[in-house]
Amino acid sequence: MRIDLKHPSDANYEDSVLPFTDTERVELHNGYKATLAAPSSMEFESKEHAFDFYKNYAISVGFSAIIKASRRSRISGKFIDAKFVCSMYGSKRGTCPSENSEHTDVAVAKKKRGRINRSWSKTDCKACMHVKIRQDGRWVISSFIGEHNHDLLCQNNLDAPNAVRVRRKQMQNEITGSSSNGLRLRFREGDAQVMLEYFSCMQDENPYFFYAMDLNREQRLKNVFWVDAKSRVDYRSFGDAVLFDTMYMKNEFKLPFVPFIGMNNHFQPLLLGCAFVSEESKSSYVWLIRAWVKSMHGQAPRVILTDQDSVLKEAIAEVLPGSRHCFCLSHILGKMEEKMGYVIRQHENFVNKFYKCILKSQTETQFEKRWWKLVDRFDLGTDKWIQSLYDDRIRWVPTFMKDVFLAGLSSTQRLESVTSLLDKSLLRKTSVKEFLHQYNITLQEKYEDEAKQDFDSWHRQPGLKSPSPYGKQMSTIYTHAVFKKFQVEVLGVVACHPKLEGKDGATTTFKVQDFEENRAYNVTWNEKTSDSSCTCFLFEYNGFLCRHVMIVLQISGVNNIPAKYILKRWTKDAKNGDSMKQVDSTGSKNQRYTDLCQLACKVGDEGSLCQETFIIASTALEVAIRKCESINSSLQPLLGAISPSNDVLREFEEVTQARLTSKTKKEGIRKEKVNFSLPVLFTIQYS
Repeated sequence: MRIDLKHPSDANYEDSVLPFTDTERVELHNGYKATLAAPSSMEFESKEHAFDFYKNYAISVGFSAIIKASRRSRISGKFIDAKFVCSMYGSKRGTCPSENSEHTDVAVAKKKRGRINRSWSKTDCKACMHVKIRQDGRWVISSFIGEHNHDLLCQNNLDAPNAVRVRRKQMQNEITGSSSNGLRLRFREGDAQVMLEYFSCMQDENPYFFYAMDLNREQRLKNVFWVDAKSRVDYRSFGDAVLFDTMYMKNEFKLPFVPFIGMNNHFQPLLLGCAFVSEESKSSYVWLIRAWVKSMHGQAPRVILTDQDSVLKEAIAEVLPGSRHCFCLSHILGKMEEKMGYVIRQHENFVNKFYKCILKSQTETQFEKRWWKLVDRFDLGTDKWIQSLYDDRIRWVPTFMKDVFLAGLSSTQRLESVTSLLDKSLLRKTSVKEFLHQYNITLQEKYEDEAKQDFDSWHRQPGLKSPSPYGKQMSTIYTHAVFKKFQVEVLGVVACHPKLEGKDGATTTFKVQDFEENRAYNVTWNEKTSDSSCTCFLFEYNGFLCRHVMIVLQISGVNNIPAKYILKRWTKDAKNGDSMKQVDSTGSKNQRYTDLCQLACKVGDEGSLCQETFIIASTALEVAIRKCESINSSLQPLLGAISPSNDVLREFEEVTQARLTSKTKKEGIRKEKVNFSLPVLFTIQYS
């Protein structure tokens, strides 16, 4: 069986329901769809088992389930049927028949700990599932109604903390049990249950955590994905280029770990999602990428980097057709010994020739000439790997990627900071429990280091090593880590000698000799449009101008870096303003809730840097909550459905403050520790 949630307007979520012979599709009033096996094909061991299924289904669709009624046999005293319904089932309580009655349910809103209790609100929703017991003791669905007459907590807001709190004992028993057939994750005994308990705990502590599970036909765990709250917020600022790293699977680590990695504005790798995957198949990758995109509110990255893999290429083409799919250069170069060992052993100069062709070809024509010369010289015409590299050249050869920004995620050497993000030895030897423990520790250490880098960039001036106007300009804009890399280019300007090659209207072409690298590069500059390019491709790969362009700007009388070449993602302001710009106060309650959660996460991020910002943030939240409560109280009679505004914000604020209570002193700065690695959206998919 399978529960599938998708919105018809989302192009990234193609219908991939398995071809069961007896399925029915339930159309929901707000455009969301849920696929559920037909009643005749559903059986359960007990009433509790059936209710657990309906609760999990409810979470996937976006509502809360309750038991409306159940009936026992007069003879045996055992349950024989039960009715499970949406929590909005039943008529809304109105005023008493008498206009002068002193007791009305609408006029008087009960208070609980200073908050309004909206449990009285109903919409007469008819969504329900009726189950009965057969003579053989198995429970079956006798009737099912899937239509709702109220807003659902749809795909962006299943993570509302007041949506549902589901007990998972029965589900754990199913997922962690043995499987006679069907692919599933090969965890140690008890690992899957530990992971589910971990996610459940996370879901109670953090209202913006996301996780999803893929179950096989026997309801055994096949794939699992999760992402912490802060990563979901960071993605809006740093989701332009993402590395989907399957290296841990291909190297046969004990834990089949697959991370999504980005780069923040301090050149620090970001974990934008994590997964355990049972196999390197298209179906597993498609499920995983869809779950990841769903967690990021349907926003696909501009560039997705992966290993060179035909299965990955097909999966990404299906799920992310609008993203530029590139192969990580370091992954390809890292395969040289494995794929071309027989050539390297015979020809010592092969590697140098290969690197020259790939890294030093400045035009496509030059690359083609060198490539075929390489193939002929070393007799590689029949080598399948070499042929596949050529066929995919637009995905990894720098010459063909002049318009692609890779955020420093692709280089000639695999980023040590990425590989050390989670110790490889941990994945080889550890249990899931140990891994999750280390994962939390690693994440918190990285968040504290990032907070320190943020503080230093805002409050300390980096050291200038030259009087260059470009260095002075960018020292106030870039973060310290980015400026340090940029300043290397500024200092390298003195080793560059430009020579005018030609002029075509406003566009001038120079050949710049770099004496430090002992190489010449072609640079173009348009004085009208301020467009520039260099065949070293530094801006495309790392996102800041190279020394070769700066020497041309210098002799052209341009004393400031053009604004188009200052990427906001590398600046101190990288995280500011993005969420606020995307808030739409006229949207649905669900969208408003999502926007508020994201803003609250950003408040926690910024407000935790020091004691002063903590006091400002917590005070502002308290004031905002009181104002919201006051306005919502006055509008209470007009609200027709449960709104998460008051209770959710208060609960979120209480959680945030609770996580901010552990204080440390570092370099004279009093800082708070924020635990962003704890949960919210939960989906189950059966396949």
